[in-house]
Amino acid sequence: MKSDARREKRVALRLSLDVTGQDVGGLAFAHSAQTINISGGGVCFETPRNLLVGTRLLLNIQIPPALRGRFGGKDVYRAWAVVCRVERFEGQSLSRIGARFVGGAEPGAAPG
Repeated sequence: MKSDARREKRVALRLSLDVTGQDVGGLAFAHSAQTINISGGGVCFETPRNLLVGTRLLLNIQIPPALRGRFGGKDVYRAWAVVCRVERFEGQSLSRIGARFVGGAEPGAAPG
């Protein structure tokens, strides 16, 4: 029997995403990206930053009008996430990041 650790179905969906955190060198950063796919448990996106598994990130995901009803009418879903997968591709400047949501974030709140 095949075991699959994923609990949530992923949806291929391109949404605007603002990512804030610290890279492998400890330098703070903030940049815009797009989701590759998303689920109730996490998100996949690409970044030029060098991140390690375990890195905590603050994500601000732009919610399109058609989906806002699922997010309490909010136009931005703000959440803390932790990097659980990093894929680097030879000859490319971007890394693909898999990040698991670890809790909603209120402005000024510390990671959960």
